[in-house]
Amino acid sequence: MKLQRLTLENFRQFYGRQEIIFATAKGKNVTVIHAENGFGKTALLNALLWGFYGSKSLTSDLEKKDNLLTDCVREQSKTPEDDVALVRITFEQEVDNGVELYTLTRKLSLLQERSDPSKTTLDLDHQQIDGQTLTFSGGEAQKLIDSLLPSAVAPFLFFDGEGIDHLAMEKNADKVREAVHQMLGLELLLKAINDLTHQSVRGVIQKELRDNTDSETQLLIDRREKLLQECVEIKRRLDQARLNEEACAREVAAIDANLRANQEARELQERRGQLEDEQIRVQDQLQEATRRLAALIADDGYAMLSEDIIARARQIVDRMRAEGKIPARILNDFIEDLLRSEKCICGCELKEGTSHYISVRNLLTIAGDQHFNNSVGALDNALGVMSGAIPRARASLKQLSNDRASSRVRLMQINEELADIHTKLDGKDDAHVHQLETKRAEHLENQRRHHGDQRVHERDLEQRNSLIEGLDREISQSKQKEESAARAQSRLNLLDESTSLLKEMLAFETEDLRKELGGEITKHFDRVKIKPDHWLELTPEFTLQLKKWSAPKVETIVAPSKGERQVMALVFIASLVALAKRRSDIPTVLKGLDGVEYPVVMDSPFGAFGVDFRSGVAKWIPQLASQVIMLVSSTQYRGEVDDALSESGRVGRRYLLVYNAPTKKEEARESITIRGKKLKQFFENDLEHTEIKEIELN
Repeated sequence: MKLQRLTLENFRQFYGRQEIIFATAKGKNVTVIHAENGFGKTALLNALLWGFYGSKSLTSDLEKKDNLLTDCVREQSKTPEDDVALVRITFEQEVDNGVELYTLTRKLSLLQERSDPSKTTLDLDHQQIDGQTLTFSGGEAQKLIDSLLPSAVAPFLFFDGEGIDHLAMEKNADKVREAVHQMLGLELLLKAINDLTHQSVRGVIQKELRDNTDSETQLLIDRREKLLQECVEIKRRLDQARLNEEACAREVAAIDANLRANQEARELQERRGQLEDEQIRVQDQLQEATRRLAALIADDGYAMLSEDIIARARQIVDRMRAEGKIPARILNDFIEDLLRSEKCICGCELKEGTSHYISVRNLLTIAGDQHFNNSVGALDNALGVMSGAIPRARASLKQLSNDRASSRVRLMQINEELADIHTKLDGKDDAHVHQLETKRAEHLENQRRHHGDQRVHERDLEQRNSLIEGLDREISQSKQKEESAARAQSRLNLLDESTSLLKEMLAFETEDLRKELGGEITKHFDRVKIKPDHWLELTPEFTLQLKKWSAPKVETIVAPSKGERQVMALVFIASLVALAKRRSDIPTVLKGLDGVEYPVVMDSPFGAFGVDFRSGVAKWIPQLASQVIMLVSSTQYRGEVDDALSESGRVGRRYLLVYNAPTKKEEARESITIRGKKLKQFFENDLEHTEIKEIELN
């Protein structure tokens, strides 16, 4: 898929008809849209999301989400049913024998906005290879859009660059896995599993079984049914808690950006950002030290607790060795051979019953066999290994305990300094800063609460799933009295076996594609990393880990900074897009899957990067996808970013968002310089709105 054109009419601050034609050529695949903060970058990103998916997709940092019509149109309207906000997106989709064209148009009248802004009008025109055009509307159009660009993958293709770093965090591993499933075709298996376990399939068979079984089995089935219903409700609460936590995190990020932009709060907010990054690193170090300490205790804890036993064993072994009891100097096999031959090595006759025979036979009481001597050697070795493990284990225990203590002390210091920053910001005379800090504290508290709710719901879900598995075994083993019940049980067993097989297939496919994705991640990260001894790894749990060599052949997990997490997230997105493009070439159980190209649209892609990262990322971003659209402010773009992108030669189109208003925002500049050309970006105008103007490329 490639975006060709975006047309806006009275959408948010874009008054009248405005249009962007995107760069689509292979060698000129980058579209850059320049805009100061507050001029409309976020509105443009949301225009694309709203066009594809409606109001449910609008980002949390978009204020007044229900007000999509331009303010002046809303205020001056005399015919609410005729005044509309419109987004039209034209995009192309490559097929086997050419390219098909799609044009979607989503509208919202002022009358609809006032009654229910989620109820929009949607039309989709599909121009086929043969020139024939099919038109779809409403739900039918939305289904077709979702099949071309699933809503679940939209956050990975249309995103705020400053907030994308959360993908690199461990708690979002499930989202990463889900994105792999969606973009690489594995949702077919997921859908099959969900269909088989749905009430309309499994539920019908279970009802048949329940109606034809004894009362005891019916009780088991009813208990299972109740637990399943509870699981659905718990899953709903879990999903809602996750959404709530994410919404709070986005609100905090938006407030942090506002505080950084405020002259009064900037220094404290920047320090807080540094501390929060360090807090994550120290927490990771504490977790790693705790994990290693647990492994040490599990592997070598016995040695530290058995020093007296080892010493006592050594005393016993030494005494037995001094007494000549170990190792055995005479072997049983040798003595038995002498007795059988009835002749000693000295020449004496060893007739049974003679004194010589009895003397030699008595030696069997102190003789040993080869196994005995081998065991003596193994005992010596074991005692040596255990003795050597004691000082190493104690040294490691001391070091890890010190590491944990240091991390805890540093965390306490960080928390105290963060609390002090909160107190200072909350006590500022600036009412705006005070209000932002108060809201930030509320969102953080809600975020922690929602995170705690998730842990509770996950435990409840795990407990009920375990109970369901137990009931499944009981039901399967239950004796059926009727032939119809036995038939229903057989069908239920077959359904469960099929579901289990599909789950195994999904696990295998997921692991195979994870390895493929890991290769893409390595390739992309090598292009952008600034530290040669670092590499990025996608673990079997779908966690992104930054690693380095701490010593020859000793790898260490690195706690990444916010900027590094943003790089990790961008690399993951680039790798996923690249893998989706070559999906048809990857041999898997699922056959006939086509490769798909996806565009990437980024708002503020360089916001969290330091100078050391910006140049490398800017050189690499044109290769991130077959089509890249960037919305950038002047502070993010100037200097090394501008130079690197211009040197790439991949920028095909540039646009400038020009702001019209009675007065200029204090932090905004009247003009901007792009590639040596000074352009006016603010005009005094009684009508507040934003215009999209194309910049001619040199």
